Amino acid sequence: MDVKVDGVTGWTWAREPEDVIDALSLIDESLRARGRAMVSVEADGRALQPEEMAAELSGKTLDVVGALAVTSAPISALVAECLEELEKVLPDLPQACHRLAEVFQGDSPESGYEPFQQLAEIWRVIKERELQVLNALGIEADSLVLADVPMLKAHEELNAFVAEAAGALEVRDCVLLGDLLEYELAPRAEAEAEIVALLREKARNYELGVRS
Repeated sequence: MDVKVDGVTGWTWAREPEDVIDALSLIDESLRARGRAMVSVEADGRALQPEEMAAELSGKTLDVVGALAVTSAPISALVAECLEELEKVLPDLPQACHRLAEVFQGDSPESGYEPFQQLAEIWRVIKERELQVLNALGIEADSLVLADVPMLKAHEELNAFVAEAAGALEVRDCVLLGDLLEYELAPRAEAEAEIVALLREKARNYELGVRS
């Protein structure tokens, strides 16, 4: 198997990989030791999304895949990009919840259906970005605690309330939607700023560790 990492051929293995997945794991370990992370993987010219790798490459020996190409980027840059994106969106999130709650409690609740779907999508991206930061920094979500609540549990609770709100939207239960937005989602929107501040602190600690 020909291996190319960041355009350079002739990768040197720390040990002989058992299969392609093991080879990727070894590359990832080596890159992380240098403060970098994989951002794309191609197997025989086909780009693979992270969720596709296990299904496509699991159990394949090195002689089955002709070429493996990996592109990486500095972890600090990836994390900074995610955090900057989050910090642009978060200030408006609590007010968006309050405004939508007023819409669903008002005379034209149907006008809030599409904005709610947009809000749910924005929040999905926010949680996705937070988990990307944790993964990039090598931090387990359940090890991060905010106000005595593990971040993973906070994510699960939020997902449950968003799912409940989506169910209320399907049956046009505007009263429940308004209550969920006002009393459950808006407070959690305010807490997102604290989560991102904590991630920013972890990112600074990571950079200091890389530089030392």
